[in-house]
Amino acid sequence: MSTANYYIPILKWKRAEQRAIRALEDRDRDFIMPLIELVMPTVSIYKKEDKKQIKNQEETFKEVVQKFKQKRTKEISPEILQSWGPRPVFLDFTLLHEGQLTTQLKIDSLNKIIPTGMGMGLKLIPVVNLNDDPRIKEVVCPLSKKYNQGLCLRITSSDLANIEDLNRKIKTFLIDFNVSRENIDLLVDIKEIKEIGGMYLQFMNASQKIEKLPEWRRFIFASGSFPENLSECKFDEPTFLPRFDWQNWLRHIRGKKLIRYSNFADYSIRNPIFNESLQYYNSTTSIKYALENDWLIMKGRVHKYGHYLANAKLLVEDTTYFFGEGFSWGDNNIAQKAKYYYQYVKNHLTSGTGRTEDWIAWCISHHLISVINQISKLPRG
Repeated sequence: MSTANYYIPILKWKRAEQRAIRALEDRDRDFIMPLIELVMPTVSIYKKEDKKQIKNQEETFKEVVQKFKQKRTKEISPEILQSWGPRPVFLDFTLLHEGQLTTQLKIDSLNKIIPTGMGMGLKLIPVVNLNDDPRIKEVVCPLSKKYNQGLCLRITSSDLANIEDLNRKIKTFLIDFNVSRENIDLLVDIKEIKEIGGMYLQFMNASQKIEKLPEWRRFIFASGSFPENLSECKFDEPTFLPRFDWQNWLRHIRGKKLIRYSNFADYSIRNPIFNESLQYYNSTTSIKYALENDWLIMKGRVHKYGHYLANAKLLVEDTTYFFGEGFSWGDNNIAQKAKYYYQYVKNHLTSGTGRTEDWIAWCISHHLISVINQISKLPRG
C-alpha cells in the first residue's frame, strides 16, 4: 500500500473513541492504524460520605492516580482487544502523570500493559518521545525488540527548530539504544495548526531534512485543527470550520516531489492539545460533522439534549451535507435520531436523545470513514 493511502488517527483512549473504532468494518480497518493516547481516568468530584461536599484538588488527584494504577492498567489491554483486535496499533503513554513520580508511573505502566496486551494477542507498538527521560527509553526499546513490533519515535515542532541538532539527537538515540530506522515509525507531530501553509509548510519542509528519511519503517506527519471549544460558533445557524490539517497535508502530497511522502495523521474532532480539566465540565450538545474540507458544526446548549435531535433532523434533511445513513455507523445512528425527533417533540419527557458520549462516538465514526474514503481515492504509488 502506498504511504499516502494509510491513515493514522490520534485518539484519546476514552469510551467514545473505543466505540467508534469498534464499529469499523474489516474493509475499513485495512486502511487505518490508530494511535491510542492513554489518559488519566476521571473520578467523582464529590466525597462519598457527603455527596454535596467537593473534594479538594489533592484528594481528587490522589484518587485519579489510584484508579489508574489499580483499575485502568488491568482494563486497557482487554479494551483494545475488544475494540481493535489483533491488528497493529500505536500505544502512547505521554499523557500519564503522577507529579514527581510521573516517569515511574509511565515505566510501571509500560511494563504492565505492553506484556499483558502482547500475551492476549495484541500487536502494540509503543510510542516514545525523542526528549523522553532516558529511563523510559530504556524500557521501551527492549520491549519493542522482545515482542518484535518495533516502536514509534515521536518528535515535535520544537525539535524541528534546529535540524542539525535534531539529526544529532536521533543518531544518538539509535546508537545508545541499539535500534534501527527499519523497525521504527517516525512520527512528526506539530499539534495545532490554524492556517493554510505558514508554519505547517515550514515544519513539513524541515521534516524532509531529517537524515535518511526513506529508511524509516513509516513516516507520519500529524497535526490537528479542531478548536479547543466552540465559542466562535453560533447556536442558531451552522458554522463551517476549516479542516486545515487535511487541507495542508493534501497540498503537501500534491506538491513538488519530496524525499518521502508522509502518512496522514490527525486528531479527528478533538483539539490536539489535551486539557484534562475539561473532562469535568459539561460540553454543549453539538454535532461535529466532517465534510470534504471543513467541519460542519451544529451547536447546541449544555444539558439541552433535545438540540441533538433537532440538529440531527436538519442535517439529515440537507442532502448537500449529509453523507447518508449507510455511510458509517455514526451516520446511521444520527439518521435514527433524526427520525426520533417527531416523537420527542410530542413528549419531551421521553428518553432517547442519546448521551454526549454517544454523539461524540458517532461523529468520530463519521470522521474516520470520511478520511479513509478521501485517502483511498488518492493516486497510489
